[in-house]
Amino acid sequence: MRFSFVHAADLHLDTPFRGVPVESALLGAFQQATFRAFTGIVDVCLRERVTFLLLAGDLFDLKDRSVRARLALRRELERLHAAGIQTFIVHGNHDPLSGDRGTLALPDSVKVFGAAWEEVEVRREGQVLCRVQGVSYPDVEVRENLSARFHRTAPGFTVGLLHANLGGAEGHANYAPCTLEDLAARGLDYWALGHVHTRAEYPLPNGAVAVYPGNPQGRHVNETGARGCVLVEVEEGRSQRRFVPVDRVRWHRLEVSLAGIGSLDALLAALVERVDGACAETLDGHAVRLTLVGRGPLHRELSPPEALAQLEAELREQLAQRHPPVLLESLRDTSRPELDLVAARLGGGFAGTLLAEAEATSADPAALEALWDESAELRALRLRLRRLGVDVLETPQAGWVSQAGARLVEALHEEDGP
Repeated sequence: MRFSFVHAADLHLDTPFRGVPVESALLGAFQQATFRAFTGIVDVCLRERVTFLLLAGDLFDLKDRSVRARLALRRELERLHAAGIQTFIVHGNHDPLSGDRGTLALPDSVKVFGAAWEEVEVRREGQVLCRVQGVSYPDVEVRENLSARFHRTAPGFTVGLLHANLGGAEGHANYAPCTLEDLAARGLDYWALGHVHTRAEYPLPNGAVAVYPGNPQGRHVNETGARGCVLVEVEEGRSQRRFVPVDRVRWHRLEVSLAGIGSLDALLAALVERVDGACAETLDGHAVRLTLVGRGPLHRELSPPEALAQLEAELREQLAQRHPPVLLESLRDTSRPELDLVAARLGGGFAGTLLAEAEATSADPAALEALWDESAELRALRLRLRRLGVDVLETPQAGWVSQAGARLVEALHEEDGP
């Protein structure tokens, strides 16, 4: 039997956004973004006439849910209820069951899984379409491998709804840790996961799959690109997935090279052009972190902190006037002086000797080891770090020495300049 559902997770309703100044004209758009993204998820459910919606934890940003967030959740779920669409919810580490005051009722079509594993049958015209299994976090920290509680109970398509850290994903607390082998052993057809904010799919044996939809709204500069939910169509026991963006404010990390740019006017134009190209999609707004890279004649002019700050202020004002408006999270400079290191190496003198020595040391493992051992300060630091349980390299990487040589020559070049 054919049916479809939407899988979403990590709504983080009413989340505070990092990197958005209080005085920013875009603050209102950011504050509404998580709510509008969830509205977009419900719109997808209604447009595609799905059978049910899965929400895999962290619906709220905090254990103590705000009244505004709880009211918004119920309002959207009532839209689904009116259309005859069921909703299945598990709670995660940001919104554990212990934070629910129980003062706001949800529609009857909503199933919230408790702290004990449970399975629910989804029926159409008296026949079982599929089964949904789930379990919620009772409190913030859950170190147990919750996936071990899941198991197939009967033939037919079976979904596991779980907030978990699959494979020890970095950047996320290791709650309800599990492995692909753990999931495969349970014999389910679709694992609807939450917790990791980056969209990912992991194939499992017999056509099964584990899916992270990612969060539907990026909240800071480390959550770039389109964000949304996954539309799943099931036929003959196999699923087909399609990502659907629903984010309303999109984050970007962009680079602009100083190479060949000889004036501030040209640099401003290049920065604006780069932003316009990346932020063309009409949303409520965009937010960008811009980084200057490469070597160019403007590096020296932008070296003083106040110069870069003044350029940033001018650019921030210009971008705020774009349509859709763009928030400049920051302008950063990792560019280098306009210097031909090859020519400096061949030109001899102190700079050439310095580069040659750095190059020779980088290519000689014994010299690298000697460089490390000759420094009493480095030896003492290494010993202290080891006592703290920090893994320390036995010898410096060759690239460090080469980079140090280049940076010294660049510094000399800067001092000798006009």
